[in-house]
Amino acid sequence: MVASRRTFLIRSVQCVLAAGFFPGLSACAERPVREQDLTGDGYGELVDVIGRQRAEIIRYASLAPSGHNVQPWIVTIKSADNWIIGSAEDRWLNEVDPRNRELVLSIGAFLENLVIAAQANGFKVNIRTLADNPFDPELLSLELVNGKRIDYPLERLIERRTLRTGFRNEELDPMDIVYLKDSDDNFFYYPPASAGAEWLDKATIAATEYQVTRDNVQKELARWIRWSDADAARYRNGLTPEAMDITGLAGWYVKNFYGESDVLGQDFRKATVERAKGQVAQSGGWVVIGSENESLSALLETGRRFERMFLKAKSRSVGVHPISQVLEERPWVEDIRKVLELECKPQFLLRVGYTREYPLPVSLRMPPEEISYILQ
Repeated sequence: MVASRRTFLIRSVQCVLAAGFFPGLSACAERPVREQDLTGDGYGELVDVIGRQRAEIIRYASLAPSGHNVQPWIVTIKSADNWIIGSAEDRWLNEVDPRNRELVLSIGAFLENLVIAAQANGFKVNIRTLADNPFDPELLSLELVNGKRIDYPLERLIERRTLRTGFRNEELDPMDIVYLKDSDDNFFYYPPASAGAEWLDKATIAATEYQVTRDNVQKELARWIRWSDADAARYRNGLTPEAMDITGLAGWYVKNFYGESDVLGQDFRKATVERAKGQVAQSGGWVVIGSENESLSALLETGRRFERMFLKAKSRSVGVHPISQVLEERPWVEDIRKVLELECKPQFLLRVGYTREYPLPVSLRMPPEEISYILQ
């Protein structure tokens, strides 16, 4: 009887997960990330070593997006103005990102936030590449020097959020596309009715259907989902129900009854595919951001360009949802350049659309002192 009841509840909640919302309850379980959530008990020690301005620069940098919100970056502090940027091997996504391509793109987004925050505090950042490949523990050397203070609304870094629901099915205004694209030659927009968008819709569903059959991928995902509030507070990285837009009754249920084994079950896999179908059906089109090649420097720069665009999206009420399956699975990753007639290498696939509301971020954040190592 207990097993049957639990099965009934699971299947009922899976229907909610697949639909992506629960009428009347969609916001009741969602708590925005607060300012005090962005630091920890050891923040004062970091401030004592490098000063509050520099500690704040690291804090702003750490708000960058990353796959599964693993936050792979590490800052090794050689002195107050000399830092090494690397990655933590225990935060690599070996199954979906075996070449660390997505990791380097995330480090690029982290670097863009860092440079923006540094300039807003009156520093110029001299950057030197240290690594030969994405697996090297030390990727970049940074030197902070006094420079001209550049006015930038730093609240954009705090308020940036990945949106998965609430997109309107209408084409983006050409002026908004120009604003988001800026001077990026490897930025391409595919309106909802275009052949490119239709292929991306179908390819995303097909790649998702295939990816959920890969047990190692599901196990990796399960490792990074923080179903309970206790795990969220313990790790402060990974995906919470709120970050996945699972709120209301569904959010309450998964917080209290879900665990790693449920991610490996067939019901969760089916719900993942149904959710992908619902997402691509709710869209203002796709943005593709590419690079000339896949060198370390090119990937870092592409990550920076992506983050610059992302930080501007809210001001035009444009939601952004990075979806990676097509670039992670064959044959779709091999077909995309030919189908879309791209000369560059696609690195980001972004479902975009005007949004009725732009809620505050809910993504967990590791404190700056937990990603920073001070050399004695």
